Amino acid sequence: MQVSLPEHAVVSFVGAGGKTSLIFAWARELTAEGKKVVVITTTHMLHPAFAEDIYAGRAIIYNQNYSVKPDEDFSHIDILLNEHRLLLLGTKDIENERKIVAAPSEIMNYAVKVADVILIEADGSRQMPLKWPKEHEPVVPEYTDLSICVAGLSSMGRPLDEAMYGAGHIPEAMSRPVIDEELIAAIVSSPDGGLKGTFGDYRVFLNQADTEEIQERAEYIQRLLAVRGIQSAWGCLH
Repeated sequence: MQVSLPEHAVVSFVGAGGKTSLIFAWARELTAEGKKVVVITTTHMLHPAFAEDIYAGRAIIYNQNYSVKPDEDFSHIDILLNEHRLLLLGTKDIENERKIVAAPSEIMNYAVKVADVILIEADGSRQMPLKWPKEHEPVVPEYTDLSICVAGLSSMGRPLDEAMYGAGHIPEAMSRPVIDEELIAAIVSSPDGGLKGTFGDYRVFLNQADTEEIQERAEYIQRLLAVRGIQSAWGCLH
């Protein structure tokens, strides 16, 4: 999967089955190359206190009642970025202590200007491996340069309502008893599915390819997507 990022690149992640893991795996690679990386969310994201095995770098988690002053100095963001190269910005979720929500918009806009790469978790899936977006989903900023749709291959062979978030919204013509390669390819390539609301270039990452059999099935999905003109890659993130 070929990816070329512009200066101050913005990458949004949608879908299900490993978005957060992929974001931080890529963030570690980028910081190893000397890039300054900021991770944010436009929806909900797991609080770093509950995912220490995934998260890296430093985090600033603002209180729910925090508001940016008109003349506020954001130099603390520059200092932490220069020191740690990887910075997570978010706000405490008032309804769920295990989650964070978007940082104040002024801070997010500032981060876009000073970071080399912004990685955005722009979708939610309640930890299910596959997703069909609802009407208000995803939340991808228009200034996104690259949208990556994640699909978890552990969904294959399982009933839709067991392994797909938003299964009740999938078009009847696409529905089937269990999830297979053709359905995954159809979901991530659909304008109302994985492509919905995305901006910039579009790529697919097939996660959870942890056995030789699943890897062969992942390669088949890749061929189905290639026919549709969609570049993809597969792997296994834990």
